[in-house]
Amino acid sequence: MYGHAVRRALCFFVCFGLCAFAPAVAGAAPTITSLTSCAVSPGRVAVFGRDFTPGERLTLDVVAMAIELGAAPIVERATTVDAQGAFVEVFDTPDTPTGSIVERTIRARRSADPGPSAQPLATAPLRLAGRGLEASSAEPELVARTTQHWRLTGLPVGMRLYAHYRRAGKTVTRVALGRADDLCGRLEFDLRVLPRGDERRGAWELWMTADRTFRRPRKGVYVHQRMRVSGSTPGAHVKAARPQHRLTPIDPRFSEPVTNAMSADATKTGVISLDFVGAAGATVEFLERVGDRLVRVGTATSGADDIVTTLKEATTWSCDRLERSFVGSVATPDGATGFGAFTTRTPSCAHRFELNTPRSASPGADVRVRIVDRWSIGGIAPQLCITPPSGRRACRDVRLARAVTSARQRFRARARGRWRVELRVRDRAVAKQVVTVGRGGAAPPAPPTILATGDSTMQGIDVFLADELGDRARVVSDVRPGTGITKSSQFTLPGADTPGAIQWALLADEQTARLRPRATILSIGSNEGFPMTTPDGARVGCCEAPWQQEYSRRAQLMMASYAGTGRVLWLALPLPLVKTREAITRAVNAAILAAAAGNPQVEVLRLDEFFTPDGFRDVMRYRGRDIHVRDPDGLHLSIAGTAIAARLVAAALRAAGVVAPAG
Repeated sequence: MYGHAVRRALCFFVCFGLCAFAPAVAGAAPTITSLTSCAVSPGRVAVFGRDFTPGERLTLDVVAMAIELGAAPIVERATTVDAQGAFVEVFDTPDTPTGSIVERTIRARRSADPGPSAQPLATAPLRLAGRGLEASSAEPELVARTTQHWRLTGLPVGMRLYAHYRRAGKTVTRVALGRADDLCGRLEFDLRVLPRGDERRGAWELWMTADRTFRRPRKGVYVHQRMRVSGSTPGAHVKAARPQHRLTPIDPRFSEPVTNAMSADATKTGVISLDFVGAAGATVEFLERVGDRLVRVGTATSGADDIVTTLKEATTWSCDRLERSFVGSVATPDGATGFGAFTTRTPSCAHRFELNTPRSASPGADVRVRIVDRWSIGGIAPQLCITPPSGRRACRDVRLARAVTSARQRFRARARGRWRVELRVRDRAVAKQVVTVGRGGAAPPAPPTILATGDSTMQGIDVFLADELGDRARVVSDVRPGTGITKSSQFTLPGADTPGAIQWALLADEQTARLRPRATILSIGSNEGFPMTTPDGARVGCCEAPWQQEYSRRAQLMMASYAGTGRVLWLALPLPLVKTREAITRAVNAAILAAAAGNPQVEVLRLDEFFTPDGFRDVMRYRGRDIHVRDPDGLHLSIAGTAIAARLVAAALRAAGVVAPAG
């Protein structure tokens, strides 16, 4: 049973619209949900409820079919609704056959009602997957050239797996098997019994691990199969033992269900800060998931009355790992435990470095090169490569120690012509300049500036957009999480001390004056729903026509500022999971469409129609695959979802002629 501190956090987590700080819509029906799209057995699952009668005693059960009210429960558990009308219960997942995926239903009914046949107050779907391993051939005698079909179920979602063929204690070949992007942690692949061209007699071992370089997994994920090969030809017989496996790490924090809200803030250049909700004065341990290991990041403690515990500048951005998954763990004095998880994406190194050179130089002169780390974190050694007009490229390492943000180099330009200067990371050019020696030369035109701004719904889209556009545009991100057009006294926006100020309109004026963007991409609306005061002094509440009209008026002020320097692309928000938030999102989208009507400089990109054409969905079919496109909070897009959204934005910018076509 979870203690008072964790229940307090969950009330915050559930009652406030899954971390969106907006007023609830009155008269909402009770709802229950599980924040996992697929629960793995064996394992645990958390069920959240809201809008129930405070103090009411409920029975939760899992049944096979939703329509059979009298069906015998597979799992049953009692709970009590708290003073805010919310609850959370965590229980073991029902047994599920290995490798199979089944659909079940969670029901919530009054404990006083007569058994399972009582009409439930709320229901929710629950998908279960049985953790296990299957291979296409169970025959004890195989041959070296046989290709087997493997299917693993219940891996940590997002984990990459590698096969290591080992003989005489050494790795002969490594094969990348793919990534478990399926929501149930499934990974399917075909694999030869022995690698092609390496068929040799003797004892072999096949290991599948989460590491590119083999290490014996003591606590992590692995599949291990011993084999004995009778000959050294593709047709040699192979005697294979039954594979041994562990498909989830020993550390229980890998598979614990999320009970507390958590977030990662990567809006400050170069660093990531972590927030954990509801620790109630207990120390929170923050960890990062790297492969099948949890790496400790640090700890933080806040006051007993503080809702959020923050570890500021917990870690830095990385050129090696762009997708970052974090875990928060807390144990409160009353013995309760709580877990939070959050995944974010940081920018690649494509725009990390600034490379400064003169445009021209005299023959034989020393050309000075200045390298600047825009992330201001150092700890990297890029290569500086110089290519003369007719000659081979020569490269040297430029080491930037931790916290060192700039370095100076020079080269002797002996020959006339165009000298190419490149900075490379992982054999990829991340900054380029051209120095003309012996004659004048026009500098290439500067790429257009694209402003990506808004609330937390813009996070991730801005990063992927910069990667999508590359050198064709300079993407400047200015994200203000937790802000809204209907809110006031927002300390992160201008005009916080001015009563009645439309702060986002003031910010739009400030941004355009400072950046002069060729185009502005705006995503905002996840924190809306508050009453507004119209210019004639009337107070309008969400979400009927007067409220939408005032929202449109405010949005038009922002559009006028952004359109003064270029194109405006406003993103309509996909519908959220929580029904009480859906009415607000629909009203916001309708108001934006009305505000943009008739303005040729403004386009509304209908992400709502793309991601939620028939209502909320967390999985969609995209380019031949089922993709998990929503974050567990049911409000934001997932990492994959923001990547897809960025591609749509890039396509719209190219179609509008803001940036050059790809190619």
